[in-house]
Amino acid sequence: MYNLSDATAKGRRYTAGCTKLAVFFLCCLPFFTACPLNASGVVSGAFPYVVNGKLYYFTPDSQQEIGEGYSQSAVTASKKAGYVLAWNQKKQRLYHFAGQRNASNVELKASLVYAGAEYILTQTSSFTENKGFPFTLYSIKYSMNGKKIKLRSIWNGYADCFVSDFFFTGDGICIAGGTRDDTKNNVFYITEKGIHKCFSTEKDSDFLRLVKPGDSNNVFAFVSTRDKSERAPVIYSFDITKAPEQAVTINLRGDSLLPADFDCFFGYGFVTTTLVLPASINGTIQFICYDIQKKKISSVVQDAGGCVAPLASTEDGTYYLARDPLTEGSWSGISLFTGTECKKIKAF
Repeated sequence: MYNLSDATAKGRRYTAGCTKLAVFFLCCLPFFTACPLNASGVVSGAFPYVVNGKLYYFTPDSQQEIGEGYSQSAVTASKKAGYVLAWNQKKQRLYHFAGQRNASNVELKASLVYAGAEYILTQTSSFTENKGFPFTLYSIKYSMNGKKIKLRSIWNGYADCFVSDFFFTGDGICIAGGTRDDTKNNVFYITEKGIHKCFSTEKDSDFLRLVKPGDSNNVFAFVSTRDKSERAPVIYSFDITKAPEQAVTINLRGDSLLPADFDCFFGYGFVTTTLVLPASINGTIQFICYDIQKKKISSVVQDAGGCVAPLASTEDGTYYLARDPLTEGSWSGISLFTGTECKKIKAF
């Protein structure tokens, strides 16, 4: 059995076991964290995000600090409108907040937590050879009025996966990440019925990102490089209910709208009417918008500033945490992607 810190010591810069490194690993930026947007619908009102361990509600007009001790992946909008689920690592508790008020909380012991409105996935820090990290999937039970919460363990198991991205479905969670030996990026789908590997590709100093459009089982994935090193403009498509060999590889190299100075994909993607894929174009981050139906790039939007975490889809567009961590002095804060342009909303 290995402790996650042992794996970190063997050269893995962004492993998911040490809390400080986990935030960087998931966001490519140490102090920006947020709940994932993938597979979410349009939301209204306030939505949560975390900066320097502090939890905030954000609206286009205001911001409210809730508390500190929170981290990437462990914060999400609740099933009850206007409420937030947030796991506090120091206190080892899952809180159900209404504004600054603690409506309910339950004990939840873990090294890392991945939070959804209906499910919670936990991970411990010890690695067992030929098995991986222990994970537990919980379902969330809400009281009649939706204010109180309880957790029920519905699956326990192992996965050799340093999680780099995830999204929830109506039945469970899909996680992506690299193996301990740094040779493969894998995607696992976990439900009450068990765990299933649904995609696998070679790993080369990169992180696998997921984008899920709509309610279908189809998922898109791409690799985000660590250092903007040159890569092919490839995205993958697969069904989370099927085996890895069913995946389709889509190479955008022949697309007429692909910029000639494309370096690589870099950051986190999300879905609007298209797949929105952050890419390094001659060293600067732009959004490549890929039309799923037409199977081609529909537009390339400049001045994205880097997407380290999508926040929420609203009637105005998609809010995201923006920064290019490899460009010194780059703008950092909340930006809005309208579909045709990127607007700076709030600087940090």
